[in-house]
Amino acid sequence: MHDSFLRALQTHKPQLRRRWEELLRAERVTTGMANPDHLIYLMDWTLDQLLNELRQARFRRHLDGRTQPTERKSCACGKNPLLAYFSTCEQAVIEILFLAEGELSNLSSIERSASLEDLKSAIHEVARRDIEAFCAVCQSRERQERKQQRKSVAA
Repeated sequence: MHDSFLRALQTHKPQLRRRWEELLRAERVTTGMANPDHLIYLMDWTLDQLLNELRQARFRRHLDGRTQPTERKSCACGKNPLLAYFSTCEQAVIEILFLAEGELSNLSSIERSASLEDLKSAIHEVARRDIEAFCAVCQSRERQERKQQRKSVAA
């Protein structure tokens, strides 16, 4: 991750948060907990977590492809309110950073591409942790597991 990406994220944090909220409010609400009025209170904390993740040594300005992409986490029932929350986060971050292109214009295309991959990887890592934590207490998960156990016993 190039330092200018971190500076751009920090500088544009208010615009990023506004755009993220717009995108989140445009999403279909799947459960009461996915109500944007509830989730917007997590945004500043999540952005801080993202910035902290990006400051980790594995994201610090390398261009040799050592950062392994983190897969986007999903949940078994699909009702986790953080799924849309993090997909809109990623979209907003990318939109805002590329609107801030003037600040990033001094980077080569290779540096920009590597930094963008690092950024996506960091978002996916923060998302993975939060989504897994929410899924761990999900009542639907338990029902899904029982249903799968019954199917495997019947087979």
